[in-house]
Order: sequence, then structure tokens, then C-alpha cells
Amino acid sequence: MEKKKHEEEFSSIEFSAIVKKAYDRGKSEHGMTVQQLLEDLKVDLLKLKVQ
Repeated sequence: MEKKKHEEEFSSIEFSAIVKKAYDRGKSEHGMTVQQLLEDLKVDLLKLKVQ
């Protein structure tokens, strides 16, 4: 039971990091479109799901 809770906490930390990365990238790269950001988010989130 403890292991599952730890895994969920770790995943939420990773999820937050992915969202922050996308937000920072969207603010700093002026040529970035919303569609490109969403595609990058999908890839990063799929990688998280696979782990």
C-alpha cells in the first residue's frame, strides 16, 4: 500500500514538472503555437504513463 502511494506522489510531481516545462516554453519561445505545445505535452505525458 505504501509503495502505491509513493508512486502516485511521484507521478504528480512529474506531471507538475511537465506542465511547468510547457508553460515556461510557451512564454519564452515566441514562435511556439498552442498546437505545438499540446503535441509536446502529449509526448511528455505518454512517456510518464509508460514509466
